[in-house]
Amino acid sequence: MKFYVETLGCWLNKADSELIAQRLEAAGHERVGDPSQADLVVLNTCAVRQEAEESAVRFLRRVGGGGDGRGRRIVASGCLVRVRPDRLRKAAPGVELVDLRSVEEFERAIAGNPPAGERPMKALPEFLGARGHVHVVPIQVGCMGNCAFCATKLARGGGGWVRSYELRDVVENVRRAVQRGAREIYLTGQETSAYGRDKGYDLVDLLEAILKIEGRFFVRMGMMEPLELSGLLDRLIDVARSDWRVYRFFHVPVQSGSDRVLRIMKRKYDASLFREEVLKIRNAFPDSTVATDIIVGHPGEGEEDFQESLKLIGELGIDKVHVARFSPRPGTEAAAMKQVPDPVKKARSKLMSEEALKVSLARNLKFVGGTFNGVVSQPGYRGRGFMVRIGNYRPVIVEKATPSAFVTVSVDGATPIHLTGRVVE
Repeated sequence: MKFYVETLGCWLNKADSELIAQRLEAAGHERVGDPSQADLVVLNTCAVRQEAEESAVRFLRRVGGGGDGRGRRIVASGCLVRVRPDRLRKAAPGVELVDLRSVEEFERAIAGNPPAGERPMKALPEFLGARGHVHVVPIQVGCMGNCAFCATKLARGGGGWVRSYELRDVVENVRRAVQRGAREIYLTGQETSAYGRDKGYDLVDLLEAILKIEGRFFVRMGMMEPLELSGLLDRLIDVARSDWRVYRFFHVPVQSGSDRVLRIMKRKYDASLFREEVLKIRNAFPDSTVATDIIVGHPGEGEEDFQESLKLIGELGIDKVHVARFSPRPGTEAAAMKQVPDPVKKARSKLMSEEALKVSLARNLKFVGGTFNGVVSQPGYRGRGFMVRIGNYRPVIVEKATPSAFVTVSVDGATPIHLTGRVVE
């Protein structure tokens, strides 16, 4: 059987898709790069935003519309299967919906067997070089929060429901990957900072164990929610200080700079906690990269609330802002609230994106003229040159480089998105 896997959404989804593909290949099936050539098409969906839902629908209509005479099997998995099953069925009549809690569940469904239960947290993807030298490792699912806007909690779990992979299993998986040539390890999860809540250990314990592995590689930590991070941050900084292999990269989603809106969102912290954490990170690592998420136009957000979010980004010099224009998701509390008009959301999204790019450029310009150590990660933007990830995960685009090599780069230019330079060693 020939199969094709399409993935929408987060790094956790990408890791799940890779695991599905590896299991199918191990069973003797062939992976192809074009869905029109496949006997089995798998779509791993995302429910976070409306645009991700629309992407899933367009894909299903395209592959499920027939017209090529191929009686292919189409399977949809991921978060939309729970959140919007009827829309997926309408997009491609005959599509099979798999409530993907794990690759084991997927395999049972493909074989026509009923689901066995929740994710057993056993199977991890092996490093096979599918993404160059990057190895993505899922370490947990579930979340300690219960946010008003979130549909993911309905699909993967939330409200304190957390399941983590055993520490020793993750460490051994990373060890094998490093031995096989992995140079960047991405620890990912629904809420990475909640890792180990169900086990009696935490993310810092895992990081310390991984750093005992011999070899040259970088570790990138996934998203860390502010309240969960607050109990880990001091130890996390100490570990990062002690080993150059930890990317000085911190993804901490604040979602809003307004305490009033944060309460409406049912976030469990106020903006001052985020501010304190960013300042603590900056004090320890002045050149660190801090990324955050901002939702604009959430129900209840007034102009003053929006201005507080704008001010927070500029005040703290946030390096990368993922700006999301609020879209109501089925089954969530926020969907039933009075909505901010679309033209207002659009205008605020534009202003926030412009401010984020302005701040990012100002931060990037500080690196011009410096030299930094990093690893040649992948082809550059739009296929031009190569991308070097330096120690704070910033991308430096260079003209010539050897893939997967550890190098020293001299930075001679900056844009809001990346730095430019050349390899000097």
